[in-house]
Amino acid sequence: MKVSERRTCKVCGMPVPGDREVCPVCALRAALSEEVSPEESGSKPALNGSTSKPAQPRFENYELVTGEDGKPVELGRGAMGVTYKAFDIDLHCPVTLKVISERYLGDESARLRFLREARAAARVRHSNVASVLHLGRTGNSYFYAMEFVEGETLENLLNRSGRLEVKLALEIATQMAAGLAAVHEQNLVHRDIKPTNIIVRLKEEGSVTAKIIDLGLAKTVGESSSEARISSAGAFVGTPEFASPEQFAGVGADIRSDLYSLGVTLWVMVTGQTPFRGSCAEVMYQHQHAPLPLELLKGVPQPAVLLLEKLLEKDPAQRFRTPNELLKAMPTLTGAIDAGYRITRESLQKTPFTGSRVGTRKPQAKPEPEKISVARLPVTGSDVFGREEDIAFLDRAWANKDVNVVTIVAWAGVGKSTLVNHWLRRMAAKHYRSAELVFGWSFYRQGTRGGTSSADDFLDAALNWFGNPDPRLGTAWEKGERLAKLVAHRRTLLVLDGLEPLQNPPGPQEGRLREPSLQALVRELAAFNKGLCVITTRAPVADIADHEGTSALRRDLEQLSSDAGAKLLRALGVKGDDSELRTASDEFSGHCLALTLLGSYLTDAYDGDIRRRKEVSGHLAHDVRQGVHARKVMESYQTWLGEGPELSLLRMLGLFDRPADQRALKALLEPPAIRG
Repeated sequence: MKVSERRTCKVCGMPVPGDREVCPVCALRAALSEEVSPEESGSKPALNGSTSKPAQPRFENYELVTGEDGKPVELGRGAMGVTYKAFDIDLHCPVTLKVISERYLGDESARLRFLREARAAARVRHSNVASVLHLGRTGNSYFYAMEFVEGETLENLLNRSGRLEVKLALEIATQMAAGLAAVHEQNLVHRDIKPTNIIVRLKEEGSVTAKIIDLGLAKTVGESSSEARISSAGAFVGTPEFASPEQFAGVGADIRSDLYSLGVTLWVMVTGQTPFRGSCAEVMYQHQHAPLPLELLKGVPQPAVLLLEKLLEKDPAQRFRTPNELLKAMPTLTGAIDAGYRITRESLQKTPFTGSRVGTRKPQAKPEPEKISVARLPVTGSDVFGREEDIAFLDRAWANKDVNVVTIVAWAGVGKSTLVNHWLRRMAAKHYRSAELVFGWSFYRQGTRGGTSSADDFLDAALNWFGNPDPRLGTAWEKGERLAKLVAHRRTLLVLDGLEPLQNPPGPQEGRLREPSLQALVRELAAFNKGLCVITTRAPVADIADHEGTSALRRDLEQLSSDAGAKLLRALGVKGDDSELRTASDEFSGHCLALTLLGSYLTDAYDGDIRRRKEVSGHLAHDVRQGVHARKVMESYQTWLGEGPELSLLRMLGLFDRPADQRALKALLEPPAIRG
């Protein structure tokens, strides 16, 4: 019996199939070289047996496609291998070929990981996941063939087009979720969902197809420790900008980790950038601890913002449990966007909207808070000037679920209450942006007579309003804790105006609340709150200092700029050129309340003549910090009015002593007449 001669590669000496002179790996190396001669490769004949023109590199029946430069068309390069465009010479169709990187040819562990990757990918069969067609071996090298997906990576699309329209981004995200559902069915986790691993194809009629590729980091959920070592070699796996907090923490990651990465990818689609940036260490920290920069989502519809918040929860238990849960929520979300209405977080878990509500796109009624009480807040002007950044700060705080308490800090009369009231009016115009309850309370009464509300008054009224059956039950601390629970477990907007009368003055305990009930309330709310508590005060609240910068944010309110002060005076009817109004604003240190009262006084008494400001400015300049200057303006106003029925009526309406609501006005207008 004659034994046929076994052929070996003339370059590396490895066995080669058929009548080839060079193994596919060496053929690939030759093709990748800038200029390879037979002498340089160690082989006298060229790849096709001649010295004139090399043959195309082949792996079994797959031939690599080369470009105009004669090099193979490379589609991607990862940690384990290189991906090329190839051609199946038997079936006459393009395929994607992934070949193990040559630096791992002698690494048995790496080869096992490569095989694991191919077998994991082959288990997934879905229209939104690139299918594995064949696993092969040539010499000591492995490769596998996948379907060739027409289109471009999502990263290329974003680089070319910038951010995507929300509707298109959500359609791509939906198809990604469908693909992940198939991955989940095989008990796998992808672990590297990102724009470079998504192939998209935009069609002329406007539709889009998205496919997940590269399961190179996929692992089986609950795999043994030895398998895990093969998979990751003990190192972090993934891409930091798109990785979930649990991937950084080194704890077991499941399909919810992929949903987090899908959320980051969706964020990039609608904003054009990742939510967290910086060094690898900084990005890692931000994914694990930092709140989402929701200000980057300006212009994104509220339902889409809500979806991103849920996908990007730090705690996996707060995300969707499976891709199928996300898919069930998508009709509700897209229907709400089409119809132009808002949704709640809970509605993402409910049955999708169907029928005319979405199909006809009729305007839907905005959800209103169940209860609103803001009558105890101080009466302030309706307009603000130069406070755009402060308003934006409050908007971001309300949108950021990680922020529980906001403190607006400034001296008396700078405009804390005016700012918050203006923001509340904006919130009211938007139906309080999904707030379930709105409650406001001022610990001050306005005017020359002073006076404050006690903590007991507030606790009794608030507990009763929030539905506590017996507001007087328990110690002061227990009352505060009880109120905190009633507030925190609903999406509540709580405003506490003028907290400083109940804080300790400068000294060792400066800023600390004196009342145990209020201490308990603010501490509990800083630790947990589904809504937002907004506090105005003259000094930072020391009781929540441990939470400052995380769940409790502070805003130090500045005096008005010269231009803003001039605009305020102009709006009040004060007459004069712009430079004179700016000078007047500077003379009063840009103090909002002083300028407001001055403008009103000048308008009523002197037809708005700014030159008459000298009559009160000398008195106002002495005590900007404590608000005496504002009180002096009020005293001037009262002197001009004189004691009489007019002043009594104004006091009753609350101009000088307390806020008045519409019921107070109605009572004054109805008979019997009040003598005076």
